Amino acid sequence: MRRFILRNVIDEQRLEISYDMYDPTIQKIEVLRLEKRLDDYLLYLHDALPEYSTFDINTEPEIREEGAPVPINDIKVRLRPRLWFEKWERQNLRGISNIDEYLTNKRRRTAKDHEKPWEKYNLMKHYRSTIPEEQQKEIYSEVYAHIHHIYRHTTYSYSPEK
Repeated sequence: MRRFILRNVIDEQRLEISYDMYDPTIQKIEVLRLEKRLDDYLLYLHDALPEYSTFDINTEPEIREEGAPVPINDIKVRLRPRLWFEKWERQNLRGISNIDEYLTNKRRRTAKDHEKPWEKYNLMKHYRSTIPEEQQKEIYSEVYAHIHHIYRHTTYSYSPEK
């Protein structure tokens, strides 16, 4: 299920609402500004300073040309002091600037122990995350047909022991 989080600060009060993308109660979604971030996983904004999640309620939508590339917001956020929502130091996030300020030597060693440097060479993982859905459905239908064919032509023999 696809979800997105609407996050804002209104009257110095942090507000986070999680929505299901295909929730029938959502009547309309209006994009005010379309941009990418340095990381795909943005839950660290929950632990960031409020200024990184604040936008004016009266903001006018930015109109973009159709087919224009989506700009990348390369701002690096500053986290509030620990206790954090997750152990961000273990995730190799590029969008956080001050994570080292709050880490002890023990936490640095633990983060180093949890690194997975081999994942950048994992071709199948990369392929599975980038394959278009239409192509994925086509492959799965071929695999299913082949498995079904094998299952139909497999004979099981039963020989009772005497």
